[in-house]
Amino acid sequence: MSKSRAVKIWFFVVVLVVVAFFYFSINPSTSKYVPRCVFLTITGYKCPGCGSQRAVHSLLHGNFLDALRYNAFFLFAVPVIALYLLNDYTKLIPSKVGEVITHHYTIAVIGILVVLWWVLRNVCDW
Repeated sequence: MSKSRAVKIWFFVVVLVVVAFFYFSINPSTSKYVPRCVFLTITGYKCPGCGSQRAVHSLLHGNFLDALRYNAFFLFAVPVIALYLLNDYTKLIPSKVGEVITHHYTIAVIGILVVLWWVLRNVCDW
């Protein structure tokens, strides 16, 4: 592993730990230090990520059902994002898995799922 790649990985880990500590310590539902969703504020509609901050806080406190209630799609997105990051920054993901997750059909399906989640959560009030 090259030195610059190792620095990127360590930087990412440090940022992840700091963000996790922040969201563990501060409840986004009641804190004035956490940014609100601009899309929701302007339009009154939830974006695909609305509730993610509260979901992270709930997960860090072991409240899986609360996290699911805040943003169910977020629980799907976390492992997918982790796979992408592991594939991009490390050699821990087998090459065949890397080919599948970076394939344009996979990315298109994920995009379609995000749009469906966006529409359904506003139509069905999820």
